[in-house]
Amino acid sequence: MPLSAADRGSAIHDALGEFTQTFATSLPPDPAGALRKIGERYFAPLMERPEARALWWPRFQRIARWFPIGKSARRDGIARIDAEIRGEIQIPLDNSRVFVLSARADRIERRHDGSFAILDYKTGQPPTGKQVRMGLSPQLTLEAAS
Repeated sequence: MPLSAADRGSAIHDALGEFTQTFATSLPPDPAGALRKIGERYFAPLMERPEARALWWPRFQRIARWFPIGKSARRDGIARIDAEIRGEIQIPLDNSRVFVLSARADRIERRHDGSFAILDYKTGQPPTGKQVRMGLSPQLTLEAAS
């Protein structure tokens, strides 16, 4: 059975999540190297497959070079960083039924001014601005609500 986009996404998200949790307060001296080392563990089960070795791992290495640089620039205004945070809210439908909305945020930043930023890492095609405005891609809105 071929590897799926979900396999790739899980490996990337898990590595980014661990990196963010491990280095929530400060970045290591070699952030790209540290992220690559974490990524090696998550990609190890996939490396038997040629598409993982030829396409996915090189893509992750490019992410590892870029990711910490962007996060380093953001850190000045951030009081706290959390990763892979799960939340849920219960919405009563009637006397006997409840709808449970659950979400997992890739990264939540609490800024020094008391505001928050919710970041969602996309390994596929991100929604367009129009799709978000029209409510066709409500993921971040729902994550913020939960």
